[in-house]
Order: sequence, then C-alpha cells, then structure tokens
Amino acid sequence: MEIDPNYINSAIWADIKIFTQNMKFFVLFIIIFATNMLIGHNAIPSLVKSHHLPASVSKLRPPIYVVALISFAAAIYFVITAFTGGLEAIRAIYPDFWI
Repeated sequence: MEIDPNYINSAIWADIKIFTQNMKFFVLFIIIFATNMLIGHNAIPSLVKSHHLPASVSKLRPPIYVVALISFAAAIYFVITAFTGGLEAIRAIYPDFWI
C-alpha cells in the first residue's frame, strides 16, 4: 500500500500557519501559568516562613493564582484551537492516514 500525499495549496498552508501560531501561544501561556504557580505556591510561602519576606506579601498569592488560572484556561483554548485546525490540514494532505 502506497501513501501519496495531496498537493499542499495556500489554504492548507494557512491552516498550518494558524496551527503553529496557536502552539506558540500555548507554550507562552503554559510558561506564564507555571511561573505564577511556582511563585505563588512555592516561593512566596517559603520566603515568608523563612522571614526573608514580610508576611504581608502573602496577600499577593490570590491574584497570582487568578493570573495562573486565566493563563491555564487560555493555554487550553489555544491547544484545542491548534489541533482542530491542524487535523483539518493533515486530513487535507493525507486523506487516509491509517498507515
């Protein structure tokens, strides 16, 4: 059985471009999420407990968690959007991809 890919036209290239852009945003928002979770859940409590930071800094944790939650939701949105468009491009290039 031989697999012959179809011609990649400009519409498919546009889908591939949207896929790569959405994946870049996904990575960006995951990095923002991870950084906020690291600061809010690890660094601030540790530094407050060791008295390197005043206890009032702990009040910053809820807004940091909100930013982390929003960035995680954005990351999920971008990865779902990327793969729905990406699968359309793969189906257009390889109509039968059961190898």
